[in-house]
Amino acid sequence: MKHTKRLEENIFADVVEKLQSLTVSQRKYLHEILSDKKNLSVASKKKLLKKSYGVWVDRQEIKNSVEYINEIRKGWRSRLTG
Repeated sequence: MKHTKRLEENIFADVVEKLQSLTVSQRKYLHEILSDKKNLSVASKKKLLKKSYGVWVDRQEIKNSVEYINEIRKGWRSRLTG
């Protein structure tokens, strides 16, 4: 049970960290999705997910997505052991 709680805390911290790196327009888009009070069907959620595909396409610091993700994941291991 402690492991699950720690994992959930780490996931939450990771989400918060990623939210802070979003651009203003990405934050607005996310806010619009999350503030919508109606319950979305699975089909609607899939449409929203597809609409969000490529939101990082113009990010200059991301040259190779695989390398970028691997760099992010390196930090995960140090947080879990530290």
